Amino acid sequence: MFKKLKSLFKKKSIVGEQPDTTIKENQLDFPIDRADYFFEHALVFYCEENDIPSEKLSQSDMLEISKRAAFHLSIFVAWLAKHDFLNLQSDGFNLEDAQKLKNETITGTDYLFKHLDEKLYSTDISNTLLPFISDFYEDYMDFCYTVLVDDVARTEFDWKIYHLVEDDIDEMFSQYKTHIRQ
Repeated sequence: MFKKLKSLFKKKSIVGEQPDTTIKENQLDFPIDRADYFFEHALVFYCEENDIPSEKLSQSDMLEISKRAAFHLSIFVAWLAKHDFLNLQSDGFNLEDAQKLKNETITGTDYLFKHLDEKLYSTDISNTLLPFISDFYEDYMDFCYTVLVDDVARTEFDWKIYHLVEDDIDEMFSQYKTHIRQ
């Protein structure tokens, strides 16, 4: 799982507590993920890398840290847009920027921050994709938290990385579709 993404990063690390991303089928609108789940981790690395105490961080520094914390979610939001899985009826949906995201003229982070308030809810995603999200996203978050956490907290959205991750997600989505047809 995540063969191409894993090859980009070197080490394995473990963070104590991760958020519950389990989808509850009886909920109508539930959070799937939030950019700030990695914020504290990204903050520590940013301060260490720049040799600056957290109390001296500028607004610009805080935005940079937020973008790094959003990496994992920004990648997934871009995948949703490029595969037409964003919910057109969602309050956060913006057709013009969704098209820009598909055309790679804005990033997943841009869309996430501007239209989704740095959070992804079930109502932001096409209903047809929710069962896949239920199966896939918990594994994705486990992978980010146990294998990539240090690297994720240091990385901003990049289209080159996205395309590698896209291949992994596409493969898992294809396997999912094959499995449900059987």
